[in-house]
Amino acid sequence: MRVEAMTGSERIAQNVVLLAVARVSMALALPTIGLIFWLYSSWQNAQLNTMQAQIEQTQRAAQDASSFALKLSERLIAVETKQVQDAAVSEKFQAATLTRLDRVQDSIVGLSNTVAALTATLQSIVDDKRRQPP
Repeated sequence: MRVEAMTGSERIAQNVVLLAVARVSMALALPTIGLIFWLYSSWQNAQLNTMQAQIEQTQRAAQDASSFALKLSERLIAVETKQVQDAAVSEKFQAATLTRLDRVQDSIVGLSNTVAALTATLQSIVDDKRRQPP
């Protein structure tokens, strides 16, 4: 009913306003799309810069870890070399000590035999003196 009550001039005015709104919206559509694309690309650039900074930080950390591992490897090689040298020196020392202990044991056995021989000689002298009359 509202459409029937409208006069011809109202219809023309309404169509002109509608036409103006349509043309303004068409004119603003491309700049709006451009603005949206520009905002999106700016956001993407910010994300890309953040990601690039994280990648660079990770690469620096990886390089630091690699150099630390290399230094640690060198130190480990030095420790292993020292350990092998010390083991050889220790083995040589143990062999020399065992040889000396064997000699000491042989000397003790020899001394024990000599003491036993002296004891037997002294005992026989004491026995001979007791048998002889005074």
